[in-house]
Amino acid sequence: METAPDTHTMYVTAICLLLLPTIIPVSALQVTGVLGGDVILPCTMTKRMVEDGRRSIYAASSVHWQRIDGTPRTVYKLHPSGVTYTSLSARTRALVPPSLINQGIFSLHLKNLSARDAGTYAAVAKYGRSKEKCSVTLRTVEVFQVPRGPLPEHSSVNLTCRIVGPNNSSTSIRWLHYGNLVQTSRRISVNGSSLYLRSLTQEDNGKWSCEVDGVRSSVTLLVVGVSGPDPLDIYTAMGSPVKLPCNITNLPMDWSFHWSRDTKTINGNKQEIALNHVRPEDAGTYQCATTYQGRCLSRHIRLKVIQVSPSGLVFAKEGSHLRLLCNISGSTGKERFQWTGPPHPDGQRIIIKGPEVDLPEVNAQDSGAWTCSVYGTNGNLGEVEHWVYVHAAQTADAGWFTSWHVILLLTLILVFGLVAIALISYRNHKRRLSHLAALTSIDSSTVARPKKVSVSE
Repeated sequence: METAPDTHTMYVTAICLLLLPTIIPVSALQVTGVLGGDVILPCTMTKRMVEDGRRSIYAASSVHWQRIDGTPRTVYKLHPSGVTYTSLSARTRALVPPSLINQGIFSLHLKNLSARDAGTYAAVAKYGRSKEKCSVTLRTVEVFQVPRGPLPEHSSVNLTCRIVGPNNSSTSIRWLHYGNLVQTSRRISVNGSSLYLRSLTQEDNGKWSCEVDGVRSSVTLLVVGVSGPDPLDIYTAMGSPVKLPCNITNLPMDWSFHWSRDTKTINGNKQEIALNHVRPEDAGTYQCATTYQGRCLSRHIRLKVIQVSPSGLVFAKEGSHLRLLCNISGSTGKERFQWTGPPHPDGQRIIIKGPEVDLPEVNAQDSGAWTCSVYGTNGNLGEVEHWVYVHAAQTADAGWFTSWHVILLLTLILVFGLVAIALISYRNHKRRLSHLAALTSIDSSTVARPKKVSVSE
């Protein structure tokens, strides 16, 4: 036979259930934010609580966020009347978006995090007769680089992941470079929250991140050094402009350089020098050098000039023999050459492998730009254009009258014309002189002579 539960026992059980939340502490939600970034401290009512709040007679809302580590301090407070209060340290940085409150979201948005923001926060949110309590632990994370600033190649650097806030001792940290997990090696070692890099290279440039609870804090490491191959080979066509770059990366602005060519000092103290009209004698080895944090950084640049040596005149007569030779001043001897002729009426072009073009009988289709391309193991190194002008052969009656005869005839005509003009000018000048002399004699003869005056006693 079952007995009815004791009324006293029921009251005790109900009281224990009401006091249970105050006896058992609710574990705080943990949030990690990046120093200088933004973070959200969540506090949300359930859908049922929101509906109960809306059915209340006075469905006003309010929320009170406090820092509770140490002496409680108000961070943000929204009164049912709509008046808000923000602490001086969080002013312009803390906000509970009003547009979200009607959805039961009372999360605190913090901007521009600082290390002082780390700690434990508590919130009490009310919506009508519904009430929600929230507790959030905020930690901040930041990466420090020592020494700071751009670092020269072959130097070392220490990166430290600094975590501020409760429960930061047992936190697992992952290191990433450009988003890829870092593997330890002879150059890279990890000790607790620190990452140590030795013998820096250009590959160490870029973003290094430490990841805590899925949140990443990053620092951009800049390594000062020579970018690309050394020596650097540059091919350019004779007569064209060229720039010789030192390509030392991440140096401060207006840094001074020393340039030399084949051990002889040349003008220029910038990271790049320019040659406006390249000549074959400009070919050679150039060196730029500078000193950064006690380390000498230098690059060698080998300038190679591509040129074409034609046989005979640039103007070729149809049916004559023409030979074009492509060569390189400062050549390594490993380059490959290819000639491409001007387009024919059908769109086709002549392709000739090798440095030489030999045309036994030039015709009108050979007139135009012939391009000599130079290739190496990495593809096209450079090219130069050489223009060929072909004029048609003369008829049999006037075959002897070649272009140099025309030039000679025109020159003689010009000379005779100038002589004739000079003679006419000289004759006119003599006429003016004789006419002037005649006028002068007439004027002198017409001048009245003075009369003699006699005086009689």
